[in-house]
Amino acid sequence: MTDFVISPEKLHYSVKQDDSLGLYEFDNKVAKHYFCKVCGIFTFNQTLRMPGHYRVNLGCLENFDLEKISDIGVFDGKSL
Repeated sequence: MTDFVISPEKLHYSVKQDDSLGLYEFDNKVAKHYFCKVCGIFTFNQTLRMPGHYRVNLGCLENFDLEKISDIGVFDGKSL
């Protein structure tokens, strides 16, 4: 998984399947963790350290090829 932090004005998302985006919150509920209910992948979250800003899983972006960025390590969660 590779991610980066963006401001709320720049976060635009669409859900291809109704009700497939889940939300997980814990403790003080400042951080909001969104995930796909179908496959379980982390999609994005509202950060605890920068409330109102989001970390986005780059692997969830359309038309974004992680293979072309050589300095970013990709972790797929399967190949350890």
